[in-house]
Amino acid sequence: MDLGRSRQWVAKWAGRYDPGDPGWAAGRSRAPRHGANRTPADVTERVLAVRGRLAENPWAQVGAGAICWELSKLGGPAVPPTRTIEEILRRAGVTGRQGRGRRRMSKGLPYPTPAVQRLGDVIQVDLVGPRHLDGGVRFHALNQIDVASHHAGIEIITDRGDQRVLAGLHALWGRHGVPRRIQFDNGGPFVSPTGLGEVVRVCLHQHITPVFIPTREPWRNGTIEHFNDTFDKRFFRQERFTGLEHLSERAGAFERFHNAQHRYSATRGRTPEETAAAKPGTPLPAEQIPTGWPKHGKVEFIRFIRSDQRLRVLARAIPMPDSSAYQYVTATLDLSLTGQDNLLISDTDGQLLTTARLPTPRHR
Repeated sequence: MDLGRSRQWVAKWAGRYDPGDPGWAAGRSRAPRHGANRTPADVTERVLAVRGRLAENPWAQVGAGAICWELSKLGGPAVPPTRTIEEILRRAGVTGRQGRGRRRMSKGLPYPTPAVQRLGDVIQVDLVGPRHLDGGVRFHALNQIDVASHHAGIEIITDRGDQRVLAGLHALWGRHGVPRRIQFDNGGPFVSPTGLGEVVRVCLHQHITPVFIPTREPWRNGTIEHFNDTFDKRFFRQERFTGLEHLSERAGAFERFHNAQHRYSATRGRTPEETAAAKPGTPLPAEQIPTGWPKHGKVEFIRFIRSDQRLRVLARAIPMPDSSAYQYVTATLDLSLTGQDNLLISDTDGQLLTTARLPTPRHR
């Protein structure tokens, strides 16, 4: 043709020509007018309605997983996939509650994380506080969480003295069972720079292995730190309490709600109660715990060896082999090794690097 165009091109523009429309030659989008996979309006409404109901409860999770579970309990139409729910929330601008600050992460060095395969393998424990109620009433929250199941426990105590903390731990063990390992930070009353405390002694008599994370690395207790944030923002800052008795009662209610309702990706979307089918063993009654230190038991200290090649534990600076600089080690104090080197120091692969002798454990 003289125009140098195809027959189809000429037919298209001839059919589009409209002398009454000045913009007849303007470009037109080729996108389909109706999306084949567009989410129906009624599904969007159901998702946002459930999300709104969950958001009214400050204790509840409001993410796609929680919404998916609520929709499945309601029955009726098919529940949309989690990715569809996430997209609905994104379009509506309600992706979640206010997030936490950025968590400091490790530098990628191998770390001897205690092995976790089942309920009770490792419990992380921390003290939150001091906090204050109206009138200046002071308290601490002794929080614990099971790393495998995320099953949590809360005990409100008036101070951080040994006896108060031990009473709180006994209450937690009575409700949730005695773990095989308890992971602490390096603050009192769990340990001090100069010695092990009453809390460690009682743990050993309960056949629990205390584990102390590296100093100045709180993110190694990340599971309990996350729960502490949930406790603070979802519970403590959402209510007003008339006193310690009321606070303890509501903390117990929050503990039960968390274990029955909260879902975690680490447990494949199951609640702590669904994951924790049976609790570990029962504790030895407090009045039956012997005085003094047991003859058997272990205490583990995870430490980072710096350029001076010294392991710092319980006010000691222990020389380490040249190859140990800039790596994590586990120093295991074995109470059964009397009269010989009782501190066994291993690398992240469990290979023994060196040994040392520490004095018999004593009260701080």
